[in-house]
Amino acid sequence: MVAVSTRAASAVRMGAASRRAATPAPGEAQLRLLLASGGDERLALDPVTRRNRYGAPAVPAPDELWFSSSTACAVSPRGWMAAGETLARLITPDADARLPIDAWLDEIRARILAIYGAPGAEVVLSASGSEAEFLALLIALTLAKGPVVNIVVAPAETGSGVPAAAAGRHFLARASLGGPVGKGERLAGWESAAINEETLEIRHPDGRLRAAVEVDSEAAERVDRVVAGGAFALLHVLDASKTGRPGVSREAAAAILARHPGRVLVVVDACQLRCPAEQLRADLAGGLAVMLTGSKFAGGPSFCGALLLPAALVDELRTARPPASLDDYSARLDWPATLRPAFAAGLRHPANLGLGLRWTAALAEIEAYQAIAPELRDGLVGAFDRAVKARVDASPGLIVLDADVATAAPGLTPILDADRADPRVVYEALQRPSTPGMPACHLGQPVAVGQRSALRVCASMPMITGAAATGFAPLEADLDRLFDAWAALRARG
Repeated sequence: MVAVSTRAASAVRMGAASRRAATPAPGEAQLRLLLASGGDERLALDPVTRRNRYGAPAVPAPDELWFSSSTACAVSPRGWMAAGETLARLITPDADARLPIDAWLDEIRARILAIYGAPGAEVVLSASGSEAEFLALLIALTLAKGPVVNIVVAPAETGSGVPAAAAGRHFLARASLGGPVGKGERLAGWESAAINEETLEIRHPDGRLRAAVEVDSEAAERVDRVVAGGAFALLHVLDASKTGRPGVSREAAAAILARHPGRVLVVVDACQLRCPAEQLRADLAGGLAVMLTGSKFAGGPSFCGALLLPAALVDELRTARPPASLDDYSARLDWPATLRPAFAAGLRHPANLGLGLRWTAALAEIEAYQAIAPELRDGLVGAFDRAVKARVDASPGLIVLDADVATAAPGLTPILDADRADPRVVYEALQRPSTPGMPACHLGQPVAVGQRSALRVCASMPMITGAAATGFAPLEADLDRLFDAWAALRARG
């Protein structure tokens, strides 16, 4: 049990958001439509279920259990209300009270930087983490003025669209802003770009983790070879994979950057957003770019991403001449004013309202989480991890993946079935319970690990802010309901 201080509880406005019904927001129908707009086909709502590809609706679903923050969650009641209030200000007929769209999107960037930024840093918004990869690649092409080798870490544990995006190719058949596209084809205007994509794995083929020093050594050798061959390297540092594991240490990346000034761009993939804000501020201060999303641990609605750029890189890019654009994926106001003339002047879409509203919802949760005392936040996340592991240990046939490895992202436990039951069947059955009174239980999608697949039980910021306000017992009760449902499925075979 984790004690809850009165001060921390009072700091969390609206209390346990995961258990309260949402107050209808102004323009509810418009809000539902907009929250599902400005993204690719993964965000589209099924006309029957009114849920996206990950089983999440565009409205709050507080009576369901959302242990799925490594993949996607429903918008929280707090986030829904924040987005609704913002939409009302955007569309009010009172011109004097109306919120200008450009000022609103600038404010979103400022709020992100207030938590995760460093002096002189800037933010470019993106509809997803995969599309943040396009942004990083475009900037690398701009800096390189020649061939780019994109070194991606553990793409099977970051996102299915990452390998294609890392090579400058459409990763789905529909772009977030451009409509139908040729999946696997180069982006328009990128056809002749000299891009090679390489993969650096954090696991052996059988699923065992590689030693961190081995991964760091390979990263250094790869970049040395790329630069020696006359190309520019885009190197990723994986803060936390889908199974909560890192790849390429910050220390190794800093040494590589120092050894090859002007010939390498290092971008930290923090899309799970499970590391402390202080770490990302230090990354930017050290000259690293950072990709993050508000739709994983932050608990915001699906598909709101961003690329944070360090001050020195912003200065270099102000007057740059990028060799291509992102017309199918980026809007002009996604870019900060300092970089808009160089990178966004020719984009045909002025703004992505759906993306802005999703970030508005996510930031409501991020700011509430940050208002809690750090020691309480960390204590609650640690208690969650221990509670999950205790229930796995008490469940015959379930095993914590990499249980003997200390380096794991907080609030994310990957779980294997010792009987090798199909995790997809379990994942889908938990979302559609057959037992009366049992809520729908959402887990992180199955992720391949060697020849097996793991499901993931995850905490989220809304879950932790709720526990800070009401105590840890309700969260433990929800975990019991999840594992009871899982045990019942296993018993039925």
